[in-house]
Amino acid sequence: MMIRSRLSQAVLLGGSLLAPLPALASCPVPSLAGATTAASLPQTAARLKAGQSIRILAIGSSTTAGVGSGGLGFAHRLGPILKARFPRATIEVVVSGVSGETASGAAGRLAAELSAHRPTLVVWQLGTNDANFGVSEQSLRATVAGGLRAIRAAGAEGLLVDPQYSRWAERSNATATAARVVAEEAGRQGVPVVRRYQAMQLVAASNRPAFDGLIAWDGLHLTASGHACMAEQVAGTIARTAR
Repeated sequence: MMIRSRLSQAVLLGGSLLAPLPALASCPVPSLAGATTAASLPQTAARLKAGQSIRILAIGSSTTAGVGSGGLGFAHRLGPILKARFPRATIEVVVSGVSGETASGAAGRLAAELSAHRPTLVVWQLGTNDANFGVSEQSLRATVAGGLRAIRAAGAEGLLVDPQYSRWAERSNATATAARVVAEEAGRQGVPVVRRYQAMQLVAASNRPAFDGLIAWDGLHLTASGHACMAEQVAGTIARTAR
């Protein structure tokens, strides 16, 4: 599934709005809407602050595709949120999510996606399916490292989004291990990570009803509210580097 959305200053034509933006649900858990402490995104930050154009490639699995969101997944919400914070900037988001895909699947698509879209920033959501499908720590580590090298070689910046804490994650330590691997490899290459695993785990421990409202009936995917919180966290992390 690939959806390309573009938000720019050119929203008025002859005094009339070209097309109204859909209403976006708000995040019901404020602690999940905060920015994650991040390494720098100097190119993206400079362009946002200068009111220039940026192109974001959001790549990943079902969460990136928007499963459970009712049509407005976290990646589809990034443009409107960032546009509201940087109204002078032109923001384009290319959404490339494949349900059931592991990190190696996305990494295998990266070269073509980078060549086709030449993004300023790549938001790579990964690790959940690797944990659920039993991908080894060593394999995931190699995939993350290789993918980040490819992103850098293409002249883009990378932002990793680690696995979500879910009812499936409570069954074993596999998701926690995947989150650790993502953080370690990102740290080695100076790439920021949106730590949704840790944030959602804290909500699960402190406010179970709120956590249950973020996870769909299958115990794995996000609800529309879950997507709203994730979008705020990812967009906030991007925006934080441009302060």
